[in-house]
Amino acid sequence: MNLIIDKLTGLEGWEKAADNIEAGKGRVIVLGAPDSGKTTLARFLVDRWTKKGLAVAMVDADMGQSTLGPPSTIGMGIFNSPPHWLSEIPYKSISFVGSTSPDGHFLSTIVGVKKMTELAEVSGADITLIDSTGLVYGNAGRLLKSKKIDIIAPAHIVAVQEGDEIEHLLIPYIKQDAIKIHRVATSKNVKTKSKEQRRSYREIKFREYFKGSKLRTFSLGSVGILGSILGSGRRLGANDLIFISKSLDTIVIHAEMGIEEVLIIVRGGYLKEGISKVKRHFLEREIIINDQEDFRNILVGLYDENNNTIAIGIIDEIDLTKGIITINAPIQNPEAIRMLYFGSLKLDITGREIGKV
Repeated sequence: MNLIIDKLTGLEGWEKAADNIEAGKGRVIVLGAPDSGKTTLARFLVDRWTKKGLAVAMVDADMGQSTLGPPSTIGMGIFNSPPHWLSEIPYKSISFVGSTSPDGHFLSTIVGVKKMTELAEVSGADITLIDSTGLVYGNAGRLLKSKKIDIIAPAHIVAVQEGDEIEHLLIPYIKQDAIKIHRVATSKNVKTKSKEQRRSYREIKFREYFKGSKLRTFSLGSVGILGSILGSGRRLGANDLIFISKSLDTIVIHAEMGIEEVLIIVRGGYLKEGISKVKRHFLEREIIINDQEDFRNILVGLYDENNNTIAIGIIDEIDLTKGIITINAPIQNPEAIRMLYFGSLKLDITGREIGKV
């Protein structure tokens, strides 16, 4: 078994782990509980390996406390020399997750990690280092970390822990010769961050990202939509809109019917007692009702024709009578955008989180 049994402590332990990994290179994933010093260790490894002349890629999969790219994304950067970690670190690419937590976004998290890892290697990285979130407990933590390991097939797992708090994640891989497990101790310099400190950090990062944003308008007929059923059904005609409006006692701006559901967009309130009547009319399909204002401030990913994340943006307005959507985003070439991915976070242009969808 390629297992390093003894935990390596202190700076000497980190250095020894770095040297052991350097000898084999490949993909490296760093695991640890919240505030264990995963990112501190990742930065140490980048600095040490680049000083030895290696091209090191860092995949930042901690979408809540991002170092590379804005929060809600998985970022990737390639370094040939140690970066200045206190300044804004340039990144090569990002993959939109749609939230500042992987909870409820496991698929987009895993896919994003895989895409960024593969891009790093195509771009010439000698070692690809994946820094993960602190979600390590419960069924959700086990599932996310195991599937992430399965999809990226790392040569090395670096476990940062004080005692044995993440051994439950390592046990399944102990007898796999293809994976070397390196246990290192947490740094004494790591400081615990409160929820408010983490939120403040995200707000600063978002505000910096959107500093140069402009309002961009897209025709809903010229871009695809993911993360929402809007635009995926057959648009209903005038007679159906009149029937729905009367049944719900509201102003219906837009309605469309899919195989299993009917999406209705209204302006203002509606009569909930009328939903059962509408449901019967549409053969018991699920009735989904949104106010037009519900879409305002939703965080979205902007994708190109190759399904790559070009940028993230904030919905300013959707005008369904004109069939247009206006988004605040720091992009120079809106013509390159082919798809909008609706996230679950609501944000204002100052970076303040104002709710979830």
